[in-house]
Amino acid sequence: MASELTQAASPRVSVIVPTYNERENLPTLVEAVDAQLSAEYDYEIVVVDDDSPDETWYVAESLSEDYPVTVVRRRDEFGLSTAVMRGFETANGSLLVVMDADLQHPPSAIPSLLAAFDDRIDLVIGSRYIQGGSVGEFSLARRVLSRGANILATVIFPQTRGINDLQSGFFAVRQDVIEGADLAPEGYKIILEILIKCEYDQVIEVGYEFRQRVAGESKLGLGTIITYLRHLLEMANDSGRSGQFLRFCIVGIVGTLINVGLFYFLLRNDTFYLLAGVVAAETSVVANFSLNTLWTFRSEHDGTLASIAGPFVKDHLVRSVGIGLNLGTLFLLTGSFGLSEIVGQACGIVVAILWNFTGNTHLVWYRN
Repeated sequence: MASELTQAASPRVSVIVPTYNERENLPTLVEAVDAQLSAEYDYEIVVVDDDSPDETWYVAESLSEDYPVTVVRRRDEFGLSTAVMRGFETANGSLLVVMDADLQHPPSAIPSLLAAFDDRIDLVIGSRYIQGGSVGEFSLARRVLSRGANILATVIFPQTRGINDLQSGFFAVRQDVIEGADLAPEGYKIILEILIKCEYDQVIEVGYEFRQRVAGESKLGLGTIITYLRHLLEMANDSGRSGQFLRFCIVGIVGTLINVGLFYFLLRNDTFYLLAGVVAAETSVVANFSLNTLWTFRSEHDGTLASIAGPFVKDHLVRSVGIGLNLGTLFLLTGSFGLSEIVGQACGIVVAILWNFTGNTHLVWYRN
């Protein structure tokens, strides 16, 4: 059996490729990366494989006979983000490029990422959402999910604002930026961890066209969505907002009970159901705002009417978006992904709670 780690010479550029069941795509990828980099760069490709059943690791080791490929076969870990972390630890380059093995990230775009570095630039993100970028043949559902995930992250973490593609798995970073950083990524996205926890000067984006998978199966699914939401919550907790979030959720439960109870009472008293719904919803919104003002965000105002009037209007706007996100998530997961109504509604509620909390934190009660 081959050794766990096959060493390569120390290069200036390391291309990190996490893999799982990508034996069909890997030879094409390695050949394309070599064609793009061999003439101008001293480089290596670090393949980090999660002990693929299709023996991707074996294909990678075979490729190392003809290309500067370093192979790490992991038997005790699993997950794309942790594989990237292992790649960081193994890589010898001063510039680290991260890309998928499924050819959705075009090797032809790697030189553009590398060329963007100068004395001020520490991180270059391949972006599908700026000039020169494209999501290709994304379905409407996937477009909305991707943009929605981006919006949630920018609302929770102000330092990510201005970046258009926080879901990108295609980027290049200086090795000294991630060295020593306390990174603990989950799921399929590590770029958020780098942006929030690392020290760097400037970040720029370079447009690229996202391509269709050539072979193999996509890893995107409900588990990916849930992991992403959990990761956002954990990073919010790390920033010291967990207690405030708990109070916000308790207030939300009280508001929900008020909504349901008043709606039922009005219906029993022959009120038209749409009018009952509007009155119940507005009453619960006012109740939520009042309780959050007195408890959750009591330190964010001085108690005067002037300090509360503006947040009151903003809170209504934020919660209106939250209702839209709830219904939109329900429609996408149920109508487009075929999940049950209960699961779709549960995910919609989680998304709405995240939005309402982060909207209150950074928009309603935000002070310069």
